[in-house]
Amino acid sequence: MTDDEPTTVTVEFESAEFDRLATVTDSPADLVHEATMDRVRLEEAIDYTQNGGFRGPNGFARIKQDEYPTWPLGSLLGIELQSMGDGESRWTMEAGPEHANPMGTIHGGVLCDLGDAALSTAYMSTLDDDELFTTVDLTIHFFRPVRSERLVATGEVIHRGRSIGVSQSDIRNEDGERVARLSGTCMTLGKVNSQSN
Repeated sequence: MTDDEPTTVTVEFESAEFDRLATVTDSPADLVHEATMDRVRLEEAIDYTQNGGFRGPNGFARIKQDEYPTWPLGSLLGIELQSMGDGESRWTMEAGPEHANPMGTIHGGVLCDLGDAALSTAYMSTLDDDELFTTVDLTIHFFRPVRSERLVATGEVIHRGRSIGVSQSDIRNEDGERVARLSGTCMTLGKVNSQSN
């Protein structure tokens, strides 16, 4: 078999299981393929993260490069890094019904994850290549509900001390309206090579 030849996998469903599958898609095979590849990407992200792939030079910025996996939660939620550097970052997300709370709007925790990614990586971009950090507190204010639309989160460092900094992020919808604002305190923990694994 060459690299260009597709490999076929047979998947068996009980009748009731297949009926459920057929009610949500016109192409069960495509849905199974897409779900499988989503799971493969998640497993790659988990493995890469657990093996320290985002530490050291360029850290989180590797997410933008196709040859590296994304971070596990970002893979699940569909959060994507657009830019990061000099105390700023920009992230996007296609928010949809899969991110909804029981009322049908995007869950606040999902918005918190998007905004936290923006403000924390803005801080991360101010660190030396071998430094680690953590977010020590996080506050979010919600301004309007979101259902299905593209969201953009921009993060910036508004104060940077020797070991403590404050960052904020704004999440906006496709019309440029502010959906939420977050602020958080970040703390530099020390050097990678001085941390025990």
